Amino acid sequence: MKKTVVDYMNLGLAGVFIVLVLLYGIALIQKKEFNKVKWSAKIISVSPDSTDEKSGMLKILDVVFINTFNNSENRLDYNSPKLIVSKGTDSAYFWSQDDLLPDSLSVKYFSVEEKKFYQLNTKLPLEKMQNALDNKSLGIDLKMEIQPKGKILLKIEQPENKNFGSKLIEGFLAKEIPGTLKMLVYREYAGEKYNDFPSLKGISDYSDVLIQKYTWMVKVETENSEDVSEISVYAFDGKSMRTENETYEDAKLRNLPNRFSIDWGNTQRYGSNYSFDSQEILDAFKALNQIKSSEPALITFKVFKNAYPKAEISKGGKTIPLKDAYPDLPTKYAH
Repeated sequence: MKKTVVDYMNLGLAGVFIVLVLLYGIALIQKKEFNKVKWSAKIISVSPDSTDEKSGMLKILDVVFINTFNNSENRLDYNSPKLIVSKGTDSAYFWSQDDLLPDSLSVKYFSVEEKKFYQLNTKLPLEKMQNALDNKSLGIDLKMEIQPKGKILLKIEQPENKNFGSKLIEGFLAKEIPGTLKMLVYREYAGEKYNDFPSLKGISDYSDVLIQKYTWMVKVETENSEDVSEISVYAFDGKSMRTENETYEDAKLRNLPNRFSIDWGNTQRYGSNYSFDSQEILDAFKALNQIKSSEPALITFKVFKNAYPKAEISKGGKTIPLKDAYPDLPTKYAH
């Protein structure tokens, strides 16, 4: 059968199509498109043998996973916590993405307990990570475990693969670096920088405000001796200090309090808030701790229906007034 012009055109188009497919395949190979996987990462603190709820506290300052082949980067999610502890459920986490696994890592952090800054800039064993995967179609988590004295372990996990477990990829040792208080106290929001601890004098005070413990209790004096229905207390890491069956009227070894919320009143209920200045409350506890007495520090609040609340801390006959960092009149609740 004689080939027509249309037949030759179809053969030509088929040839062009095959060439284009080959070129596209070569481009995919050159760009390592077939090596891309869905992956994310997280950072946890690990403090072996410690039972304290604030143990292993770390302030993550900067971290980025990099693939130098396509210059891709993965940084901490904007909403990720930057302050993490070994006993907490929070971890510092990253965006999930479909891309090449990283071949480099840069991380900078502050150990609150050690009062030291650490930094690690290193190449990652990319081939070892790829070979560790049983099924590349499943999501992958890179888990960075930061331990005391700069020790860092990088592990790989596949949450959707129950048999995968957690595989150690490599261990690293971060180096101590110099740092400043400004690196710890500032945060950025909507393009503006805010100082969360404007009165703190030094790095050591920053650590003490977050993890130092003293024995203290609370007394609330209400106008007309009305009942107190609830006391809520938050530490300087932003976490609630409430524990099961705890009452703040009892003396207990605790972290420094940052903010109090007090609900009170009989027929009409009121709410009063009080926020301490970080340096002032720290200095007050340190001063009272010098008094040779077994009695706890007593934080006394006086709340009023139409006036600003007042607070003071005392021990062994010494009393120190405490200012409210954000003074506000009490809230009058609707019935």
